[in-house]
Amino acid sequence: FHKMTFLKMDKSQCSIYLWFLQVVIVLVLISVVIWLCLTPKSPNYTISNAYIPALDTRNFTLHHNHIVRNTSIVFNLGISNPNKGMGIYFDDSYITLHHNATTIGSMTLMGFYQGHKQNDTFEVLLNAGNRFWERIVTWPMDLRVCLKTLVRYEIFGHKTRHHLMKLEANIHIGSDGFISGDMNVKLHQYKLRKSD
Repeated sequence: FHKMTFLKMDKSQCSIYLWFLQVVIVLVLISVVIWLCLTPKSPNYTISNAYIPALDTRNFTLHHNHIVRNTSIVFNLGISNPNKGMGIYFDDSYITLHHNATTIGSMTLMGFYQGHKQNDTFEVLLNAGNRFWERIVTWPMDLRVCLKTLVRYEIFGHKTRHHLMKLEANIHIGSDGFISGDMNVKLHQYKLRKSD
């Protein structure tokens, strides 16, 4: 009799433990799914249509018998939000352009809000001095674009904490002043250098 009671208790305890284990597994799976859905993805940045008018001989103007060059560097910066159901608040973005260890120019892109699955394109105009162009004698050349900003994600109407974004990309400019090689260059995570 005692043995039968003990076996019944064992079976009922096993059922309770098994039920508890199933509940825990289901809760863990639900937590993982929610975590995956609520983990924001970083925005994607792409550079396209880079152009240096100073290299385009059609773009020179004559001013008091001196050739005056347009010393600007122009490119399109595409920003896309890959998240479903999450908006992104961008603080001001600081964009700098480098050639080797020389900073050519910089500009600030004002902060904005981007809805989910939205794409925006901004024209970036950087001005470099004539001295820089006078020192450049070899073309084609590589330029490095660096971008630094803070973003906050909007999840169910609430903003997350700030996330720092430091990105960079190398663009190859041909002797005609236009981007050569890959026409759409993606910015990637910034790599620290000894000079930085």
